[in-house]
Amino acid sequence: MTEISEAALLKIQENFHQLIRQRAGLALEEQAITLPDLNEILASQNNKAWFPIADMYGGFIYRLQGEGEQLKLITESWSRVVAGSGQRHEITAEKIYLLETGFI
Repeated sequence: MTEISEAALLKIQENFHQLIRQRAGLALEEQAITLPDLNEILASQNNKAWFPIADMYGGFIYRLQGEGEQLKLITESWSRVVAGSGQRHEITAEKIYLLETGFI
């Protein structure tokens, strides 16, 4: 298991949730969905997870990368019904970085 302060992990998770809300918009609001808890992926053997959003016709693949306070979350999100909607982000405790766009 990767060591990271609870405060840093919580901030990464808050930034991830912000990104999910921005990307999913109304598709998320119309459903009673619990947003992902990064403690679960941190504690698992698999550092990769899928968060589907049905009304978005897609969702988020996300994985943890790095160690300790250098830990970051890499996400890929898209909607299957919107060509070129794919976006890849790097999320740290400080910021959300857009790495790539236009795939899928």
